[in-house]
Amino acid sequence: MKPRIFQENKLAKDVLLVLSIILGFVFIISFSAIYVSDAIKNNNACGCVLPIPYMILILASLGLFVGSLSFYILVSKHIKEKKESTKNIEFTLNFLEKDEKTIIEELIKNKGQLNQSKFEKLTNLHKVKIHRIIDKLNSKGLIRKVSAGKTNNIIVSDQLKEIFI
Repeated sequence: MKPRIFQENKLAKDVLLVLSIILGFVFIISFSAIYVSDAIKNNNACGCVLPIPYMILILASLGLFVGSLSFYILVSKHIKEKKESTKNIEFTLNFLEKDEKTIIEELIKNKGQLNQSKFEKLTNLHKVKIHRIIDKLNSKGLIRKVSAGKTNNIIVSDQLKEIFI
């Protein structure tokens, strides 16, 4: 998976491309509006060079094309990256035991941090088993336990945050 800096640059390029397409479309519409108003002003409303009804049809079709192209550029790349990211997460988590994988998945779903007492509700595991799994993951360096009163906040390690979150 690519580092976030490259993803942000790619997103900025995609947004810039979409803005360029939209600005080009706005320019064409403005030029066409000037053409139509000039044709009407000169009593040439028949549009002998290009009939006005055809121009409206062309501009409407062009608007539909620009909208579809913008949607395709932004959404399709995002969906593809999300699918790739999900595959990478599943592949990486396959190296963990089933219950460890469950704990890490819940942490990922909750943006990398979760109160230890909430794992029992989310995973249907007993709190003693959860405690043992958390100790095991902590010894592997995959998570950190931070005391929060009578319970602990469980936080994904910085290396896993870079990969998953």
